[in-house]
Amino acid sequence: SSSSTRSCARSPRARPPSAPPRRCSRVLLPLSRQLGPPAMGKVGALRKKYGKPKKSAGAKESKEEKEERAPSPQIELLDDVCECTPAFKRALVELFARFDVDGDKLLSEAELKAFSRAANEDEREFAEEEMMEIKDFFDWKEGPAGAGLTLRGWMQMYMTQTQAREEETWEDLHRLGYNGRLELRPAPSTKAEGELRAKLEELLALGEAGKLKEFVDAFVAPDVDQEDRDAFLETLSGKGAEEDTLADDVGQLQGLLAELRCCLTGDGVFKVEGDQEEGPATFHFRSPAPGMHHIDREVVFLKEEGRWCAEG
Repeated sequence: SSSSTRSCARSPRARPPSAPPRRCSRVLLPLSRQLGPPAMGKVGALRKKYGKPKKSAGAKESKEEKEERAPSPQIELLDDVCECTPAFKRALVELFARFDVDGDKLLSEAELKAFSRAANEDEREFAEEEMMEIKDFFDWKEGPAGAGLTLRGWMQMYMTQTQAREEETWEDLHRLGYNGRLELRPAPSTKAEGELRAKLEELLALGEAGKLKEFVDAFVAPDVDQEDRDAFLETLSGKGAEEDTLADDVGQLQGLLAELRCCLTGDGVFKVEGDQEEGPATFHFRSPAPGMHHIDREVVFLKEEGRWCAEG
């Protein structure tokens, strides 16, 4: 195993055991979210951080988003000799166990990539070069049963990042579910709630019963003209379609119902943005179509004239 050390998203070089304790003022350049060549040492970029995605025009923040954005008291992560505080250690141990899916006390390359997707807003994975840096600089164990980053290496990684850029450690912690007191926040709901949930139940009942005219009237916005409503209805019902396209039209109805079911149940939903009380609310989910789970889909619901409908 490597005797090198590093910390979670950024990492300083390991010091020999005889070296004096490292103080906060003696911090090497962090690893993560750096673009271009490092300013000090051989530390490269571990994770690129892009700006937060822009909200669609008119989108309102949910209660959870407002709470996450609002400043909250933050406790200390490092003590006066730049070691992890007990509360920070507990959080890091929990996160290590969360991503150690197979329970072998090591974070494999696949598990580290899962962590990277979860900690990055753009769901970016570690690149091969970045993975090599983790192996070289942090405590990495190689063995016949498998290889991976040890808990010690995981601690080193995050301790290094925190020494260099504490604000980015807090970004990770917030994104992974912790508040400023290092308490886990309740997981945000990925299912439709309240009146929107009732609307989706109504739409699914109408669609599954074959009441397509009623379905279209309930689904589209009030300002959609009759010509467009009729065209949508014909598409869903397959009226006027050639024999070779009829199956596609029927499949479109079933595909639409499957996507509405995702929003209702939360199945495959990985993010809900907006306001489920006043709208708009945007559901991001994996496509439920067979063989298409790698495709991300989204549906936007608006509240028009007091009732919920689909955008567009």
